[in-house]
Amino acid sequence: MKTITFSNYSFKKLEKMKLDSSIINTEAKLFIIPEKLKWNTFPKVLKIFYNDEGNIFSNKLFTINSLIDKKDKIGIDELIFPEKIAIVGAKVCGYTMPYIENINLDLLLKNPNVSNNEKIKYLKQIGEILEKMKVVRKNTDIKDFYLNDINENNFIINLSTGKLNCIDLDSCKINNNKPFASRYLTPLSPIGELPKKYIKNRDNKYPGFIVANENSDLFCYSIIVLNYLFQGKVKNLNIEQFYIYLNYLRKIGLPYKLIDKFDLLYQHRPNKNITEDLDYITQSVLEKSNAVAFYNKVLNKKIY
Repeated sequence: MKTITFSNYSFKKLEKMKLDSSIINTEAKLFIIPEKLKWNTFPKVLKIFYNDEGNIFSNKLFTINSLIDKKDKIGIDELIFPEKIAIVGAKVCGYTMPYIENINLDLLLKNPNVSNNEKIKYLKQIGEILEKMKVVRKNTDIKDFYLNDINENNFIINLSTGKLNCIDLDSCKINNNKPFASRYLTPLSPIGELPKKYIKNRDNKYPGFIVANENSDLFCYSIIVLNYLFQGKVKNLNIEQFYIYLNYLRKIGLPYKLIDKFDLLYQHRPNKNITEDLDYITQSVLEKSNAVAFYNKVLNKKIY
């Protein structure tokens, strides 16, 4: 296990990474630090958790170490893996990972100056990452590797490569670890009515979490795409409104091929990867699929 150590004094001198106010980060502080390798210096991200004790933190450390150990076997370049365990004073409290000049996916999706085609290109890459993870599960002994907390903020566009990267892997499912919270996975949502598909955790030490699997990862991926269409939070729709919205999407031009995959999310049947169908989300569809149009035209509720 590789470590990086800071004295309390040197740690206090570090400057926090500046994040856009719309990017949610409630579990840790982020810093950019220089790391020397022979004669070269590379910027790294230092992630220091607010909660650095107890069962959840122990689970974090186990997950981080598992990711470091399994990185080469996983071999997915789009995933940004932890590199070193961080120690401040004499206390383990975080880890480092590569720093990448980037644009957060959430900001890109909300940017009106970026074309729909460009946004769809990156949304497709989420599904491509999930397919690569499926191959890992099939062809290696890493049988329980899932992203779990799939949301817009946990993906970035790498400005050097132009490719999508996935960050904050410390909440993933791997190596029989315990489940973590996920923005779009909660038993209080309608998925709680499908306990065999979205499995509720039974360990009282980690209450209220969903155990990540292929269905839960594909669910979160679909929610990101639906949020993009809705230009808002689809989770604000109840089940009846959700299906009314799917019917509305069909009427404005989305084909059954994609609608039927969205329909699976709250059914007992397995979810499907929607990557190959995202080209159906045209600019014309996008102009009509937003929450304002839906509420005003379909639900007869005025929102602005």
